[in-house]
Formats: sequence, structure tokens, C-alpha cells
Amino acid sequence: MDLKYKGVNDRGRVEWVERDLATAYRPEGLVMEEWQVERYKPFVETVRACIGREPSKDELSTLAWLAGIDQSTIDSILSLIKSAASRQS
Repeated sequence: MDLKYKGVNDRGRVEWVERDLATAYRPEGLVMEEWQVERYKPFVETVRACIGREPSKDELSTLAWLAGIDQSTIDSILSLIKSAASRQS
């Protein structure tokens, strides 16, 4: 996770750039509004702890997409991940 503050967008919302998700068509990285970053960071940290490694770029991209969905969906997915991780311990 490599987040960098970008600024305020035309809607008055703070934006961050996830530079780990830079691609050819998005060389700067993935732009996210602050509310999404507030979900993304703990989501990534929890997933990292459960899987015992850094998420891949594709996995981070999926987590960023999921961070834009409602919190209850994120909580349900985290519950599944935590349950799977505890069964492997």
C-alpha cells in the first residue's frame, strides 16, 4: 500500500492516489476519495494479517474496488477471510 495525498477534487472531496496500483492507462495510480481510503487501509491491513503476506497487485485492486462498496459488504468479506485464516492455524 503506497498512498499519496493528491488534493481536493472538484466536488470538494479529498483524494489520495494508491501508487501500487499504477498501470499503463493509469500511470499515476488509482485515485480514491478519502472515505474510500478510510475503508481500504484497514481492509488491506486485515487481509495482510490473515494471509500472512502482502496482497498482489490484482488483489489490491480488488480490495480497492470492494472498499467502494458499503461497509456491511466489506465486513462480511472480512468475516469470511478471518474464518478461513483461523481454520488454517
